[in-house]
Amino acid sequence: MATIQTLSGVRGKTYRVQFMRDGRRVSKCFKRKKDAEKFLAQITLDDSLASSLTNYTLNTLTFQNAVTQYLEQYDGRDPSINQRLGYFINVFEDKPVGKITRSVLKAELDKLTDQGLSPATVNRYKASISSLFTFISNEFDIRHNPAREIQQRKESKGSTRFLSDDEQKRLLIACRSSEWNKLYLLVLMALTTGARRTELLTLTWHDIDLNNRLATLHNTKNGDKRLLPLTMSVVDELRRFKSTGYVFPHNSNLGDYFRNFDCHWSDAKSRAGINNCRFHDLRHTAASTLARNGATLLEIAEVLGHRSLEMTKRYSHLCVGHKSTLIDRVFG
Repeated sequence: MATIQTLSGVRGKTYRVQFMRDGRRVSKCFKRKKDAEKFLAQITLDDSLASSLTNYTLNTLTFQNAVTQYLEQYDGRDPSINQRLGYFINVFEDKPVGKITRSVLKAELDKLTDQGLSPATVNRYKASISSLFTFISNEFDIRHNPAREIQQRKESKGSTRFLSDDEQKRLLIACRSSEWNKLYLLVLMALTTGARRTELLTLTWHDIDLNNRLATLHNTKNGDKRLLPLTMSVVDELRRFKSTGYVFPHNSNLGDYFRNFDCHWSDAKSRAGINNCRFHDLRHTAASTLARNGATLLEIAEVLGHRSLEMTKRYSHLCVGHKSTLIDRVFG
């Protein structure tokens, strides 16, 4: 039980808050009784704060060492995790992880906002450090994750870019003449499967079933295995390159996939006269093509691998024709 003691000295009165946690006695002194009462209320209501003041691991494990342990076992798909946690290493260095409280972390995230980073980017920084503290909590059986107590920044919905039929034709023609001979295949697969960039790039020939026209995605964003039906044009293109290892291998390291093909992608867009288009917009284009040809939102979600329809609703306005046909059939 926490208590407040009044102490008198040559410099006047001070107020000491004492409490026990995990067999350790902790005390903290304040010049004003009001501050002592506020601290007492905080540790009474905030179990995480009380633990951070008494737990051995939280007081001895440095942030830098925690990041090292976390990255040694990390097998996720975020290539930016090292950069984001590296930023926080420069900030917190050898600070014990228990000393990183909600207010401390929030102040650092606010600095990122002040530096001009978008709300979405700041949220990604928060997510990375939240994952770190989740690892610490599981690894050392403690409860301390200041990131969970910080509200997400509101992200703008942004625009959803679809390529027109004419733009798709021009882009594929430009890709066919690219210096990288597999850019056409990659873009064609993106337009006809709706798969994400990394999902396609990490495909191996072991994942491709040409006879049944299927590709198996093992490493998806939500962790679920997903099957991609392949069109005959994709299958014919795949047969041209059939080999072993990655379908899209690195030019100089066949044991790795070709991560950075952006120079070829930019060159193809330029020759096709297409502006303001990201590779991810090919995924939107695949969904829009499905919607305009009568696919329901549930069917689109199934193709894209969405767990809920919330993400798929951005294509709902393209399904109007299918809805009209459905209404006429049922009620007409």
